[in-house]
Amino acid sequence: MTYITDLKRVHHLIDEMFFDHQRALLHFEFENALSLLEIYQSTLNRHMQDEELILLPVYSVRAAFPRAGAPKFFFDDHKKMRSFVELFLEKTNDIKRQPNIDKALLLLLDREAFYLRLCAHHDKRETDFLYPTLDVVLSDLEQHDLLERISLKPKPQLSKCRYEQ
Repeated sequence: MTYITDLKRVHHLIDEMFFDHQRALLHFEFENALSLLEIYQSTLNRHMQDEELILLPVYSVRAAFPRAGAPKFFFDDHKKMRSFVELFLEKTNDIKRQPNIDKALLLLLDREAFYLRLCAHHDKRETDFLYPTLDVVLSDLEQHDLLERISLKPKPQLSKCRYEQ
């Protein structure tokens, strides 16, 4: 049986994608970094959409959540994350045209480090509140039904192909 908390595996996959983007940046492989960031953005957006349209509405109605686990925080984080990724796409696309590529790259990586702290905080909120609460308030059948509607389904093991979902 797959549970809502198994969605943490999707987070690991998404984290790997961002790491691959950053590794490409470090090797001055800017076209590859941009391509990887686009894949990351698409995957992240699908995951956030799953949460916003499927999980959070149920959580909002059925869960007794503390203030720190309020649904508004999840939506606000998603909005900030989308905005950051848009900025990173723009900066990654422009970096090779910068007069001082080293300086531009360091600035981008610094912004991305801030973004990763936001993501870690958001993931902790999901791990502490959203996923375990839904595991408790939903029956196995309800969880199964919700997970069937999710586009990025957790798998028992990450696939042999890093990004296969």
